[in-house]
Amino acid sequence: MYILHILVFITSILLLVNALPPKSPKSPKTYTIPLKKKSISNSLILHYASGSYAATNIKRSTDVSLANEFSNDDAYFCEITFGKHEQKFNVMIDTGFGDVLIPSINCTSAGCENKAKYNPINDTSFKTTNKSFGYDYLGGNVFGIRGTTTSMNVSGYISGINTTGLHFGLVSVFPKRFEFDEFDGIIGLAPEDDVLITPHEENFVDNLGEDFLDPNQIFSLKIGRHADQTESELTIGGIDPNKYTGELVYTQIAITAGQYYWTIFIDGFTINNNSLSFQRRIGRIVSGLSPIIVPFDDVHKIYQQIPNATENDGIFRIPCGSELKVKIKIGGVDWGIDQRDLISVRQLRNRQKCHGMIIGGITENNEWILGTTFLKNVYSVYYSLNHKIGFAKLNVSSLNFQ
Repeated sequence: MYILHILVFITSILLLVNALPPKSPKSPKTYTIPLKKKSISNSLILHYASGSYAATNIKRSTDVSLANEFSNDDAYFCEITFGKHEQKFNVMIDTGFGDVLIPSINCTSAGCENKAKYNPINDTSFKTTNKSFGYDYLGGNVFGIRGTTTSMNVSGYISGINTTGLHFGLVSVFPKRFEFDEFDGIIGLAPEDDVLITPHEENFVDNLGEDFLDPNQIFSLKIGRHADQTESELTIGGIDPNKYTGELVYTQIAITAGQYYWTIFIDGFTINNNSLSFQRRIGRIVSGLSPIIVPFDDVHKIYQQIPNATENDGIFRIPCGSELKVKIKIGGVDWGIDQRDLISVRQLRNRQKCHGMIIGGITENNEWILGTTFLKNVYSVYYSLNHKIGFAKLNVSSLNFQ
């Protein structure tokens, strides 16, 4: 009788296990997503957050001081869908942010008027967490509720299908100044945002660890250059070896003050063959904005090397014929930046106006923000589980001239 009870118990356990929904097999496939470059107003204010109000769940963005002449920026976008009805959204890719934000059907603020809106009724996998959230950006406030889904589709890759789902924010209040920008939401590709979202929730990068086998629990970025007519693309679950030459040089992520972003140590900086002594600088890799942002003291030292450079609130106007040969040393390698990426040219009637794409701002812990001015010059690979980033020199033969 005792043996019979044991057999019945084991049989019940097996039946229960078999009744559980099976996980999808981890994907051996690599997904390559074309990215489109579009202009966006004031995107700089959208990307950094630190600190919080003690009494609320509203998060405050970093105060980066910028002149009005730098009111427009470029960002890179892809299309995603939700649910069987394929609700489509044009979203910005940002390695400097760890959350996913999508306008909700309940968003009636002016900032949502020209945005696609997510309707949970058309996504059978949606579950609300009954948790509100808020971000207090310099451009205005973002509010909403949080939920999960197992249907967010990025060119065939479905995030969170092997976990409790992708956690994301449904935005019900969106700043008016973004009303006419050609984006609906953001996919944050930072590893974690425990500073912003407490307790931690599985985000897009976390799900790569469950959806792919090692060493494919990664994503890679190639940011194209308009002047060369080169393509931009995000590769999920792999690397495109045709896009770079030589070896990938990996460097460990610098985890500072408990914050875990794509942040690395900067070993050196050279401009026009002059090495500047910047000690203990770290650089956060941010695909959601263009310039390189450095502390004010650093930006002054940099532009002292450029004749006739004049400052306007952290942004330096320079003669359009200026020579800028810049190298940033990371992982023991000097990564050169094309001069075309370092000078922004504006046409004003019969004359040109130029300013440098290295600008001054308020950053923390001697941190530099390395935007697409830097990323256009490297192929980059992001490996969250091993806490490292890889850089390689771009393969010039892969340029896509059209």
